[in-house]
Amino acid sequence: MGIEAVTLALDGVIFDTEEAQLRACNAAFDACGLDLQWSLPQLRAAARVHGTANVMNAIAERMSMNAGDTRVVRLATEKNRRFHDIVLAGQPVRSSGCAQLMADALESGCKIAVVTDMPVQTATALLDCAFGNAVTNIFSLVVCGADFAADEGNGPYDLALRTMGVEAGSCVAIDSAVPGLNAARRSGIWTMAVTPYEKDIARITGADIWCPQMQELRDMIERRNTPRVRPERFVTFDALRAFKTGRTAMPVVAKPMPVAA
Repeated sequence: MGIEAVTLALDGVIFDTEEAQLRACNAAFDACGLDLQWSLPQLRAAARVHGTANVMNAIAERMSMNAGDTRVVRLATEKNRRFHDIVLAGQPVRSSGCAQLMADALESGCKIAVVTDMPVQTATALLDCAFGNAVTNIFSLVVCGADFAADEGNGPYDLALRTMGVEAGSCVAIDSAVPGLNAARRSGIWTMAVTPYEKDIARITGADIWCPQMQELRDMIERRNTPRVRPERFVTFDALRAFKTGRTAMPVVAKPMPVAA
C-alpha cells in the first residue's frame, strides 16, 4: 500500500527538545531534593525506553518504586512544569528535514497527524509557537497526552486512524521512543524510528526502519569535514514511500541510512 497518512511525534521528530528536556529534568531533581543530575546520554537512555513525558519512570526503576508512587508523580509533575516554562520562554527548534517531509507529504495529498504523550497544554503551546494559525491547515489531527499503554484497539493510534478515516496499512508512524513505536505497531502501522544516536531502537521496538538524525549527522560532518555531507538530513517523503512499498533495499541498522536532501 501507499501512504495516505503520516503520524509524527513532537520530541525528537518535529522538534529538537533534548536540551530543554535535560534542563527540565535536572531542575526537577533539584526541586524535589534529589542529589542527581543527568547527562545528555543518561536522558537519552531513559527517554528511549520510557518516552520523554514519562522519563521519570527511569528514576522509579532505579529506586525500586512504583510509577504511581507519590514521589515519582511529584518528580514527573515538576519536570513537565519546568519543560512547559522553558518551551514558553524560547523559540522551538524545528527539524528542517522533518519540515521538508511534511511539506512534500501535504503536496502529495497525504494527511499529517501528531501523536504524542506530551501534556496537552505544553504540546499546544509548542505547536502554536512554531506554526501559529497554520496548525489546523497542516495537521489533520493532534493527539496529546497519549496513553501508549492503552489496550489494543483503544490506543492513540487507533483513534488517529478512525478520525482520519485511514487504514493502518496506509499509514506511517515516525517516533523517537519505544512506547510510541510499540503502540503504533500494535495498531498495525508501519513504523520508522528516528533517533539522535541510538541505532538499537529499531531492534528494541521492531520498527520497520531506522533513520539517523540531527546530532549524529552533525558529528559525522565534523569528522569528515566535507561539504558533500549536509546537516539535519531526514528521510524524504519519496524515500519513505519507496521503503514502505519495498522498492528500496533495507539499510543495515549499524550504518546511517542514505537520505536525500
